[in-house]
Amino acid sequence: MVGSSVLGMKGYLALMRPVNAVMASFGTVIGGVIAVESFRGLLYPRLYLAMAVVFLILLGGNILNDYFDADIDKINHPNRPIPSGQVSRNSAKYLAIAMFVAGLVISIFTLNILQFIVAALAIFLLATYEWKTKAWGLAGNIIISSLVGLVFVYGSMSIKLTYVVIILSLMAFLANLAREIVKDVEDVSGDINRTTLPKKIGKGLSLVAAAILIILAVSLTPIPYVFFKWNGFYAFTVALSDITFLISVAYFFSDQTKGQNLIKVGMMLGLVAFLVGSII
Repeated sequence: MVGSSVLGMKGYLALMRPVNAVMASFGTVIGGVIAVESFRGLLYPRLYLAMAVVFLILLGGNILNDYFDADIDKINHPNRPIPSGQVSRNSAKYLAIAMFVAGLVISIFTLNILQFIVAALAIFLLATYEWKTKAWGLAGNIIISSLVGLVFVYGSMSIKLTYVVIILSLMAFLANLAREIVKDVEDVSGDINRTTLPKKIGKGLSLVAAAILIILAVSLTPIPYVFFKWNGFYAFTVALSDITFLISVAYFFSDQTKGQNLIKVGMMLGLVAFLVGSII
């Protein structure tokens, strides 16, 4: 009896993927710190409410992903919680709804109507992505990348929304969209249920589009240094990010796995650069 309860709990944890949600929700805190250009941002209780909202909505999105992919997972990933029988599909659906509702309720306590609207919009976009737009390829990529960028904006809205956070959000959107396209090129032979960009315009043009997105992201990085007088520490750190991004482009046409992994590294370095620039 105890063994089956433990197995069921492991199934629910695997379904929610809380580690991913925790990592992503830290973006709200980073957005708040950058907004006030100081660790004083950590003193605002609303910032942690925003973090909880993002965490719960991401849990709901993770659950919904497994709910809609249950039939495919029977073949491709039979050990996942739903196809393996650890969690029923109905239970997963109601748990996802519960996470979304909890996130919306907490967003009310931020006392910011715009944050409530953004939370509701994020739930709508996640639900429609899993239900329909994921199969549309580029449209789904744009939705997911928009949500990645929105995390930083959502955190800063708890204190104040600044141009610097918007720049970071736009950079994250562009870089993540490039990564999504490169991943689609990498997986083009296995994407039988999705009309991805590589299927529409071919691998070569898709990789060119991803390269342009990376170059656009890199072109935004001097703005805090030039217009907001951020220091040399930012310039140095963001230069490392830019170099990593440009090296990733060099791998697009030969090794997509390495290319998209380097984009992830570049995004992390860019995040560090914005933190360094805002607090020093």
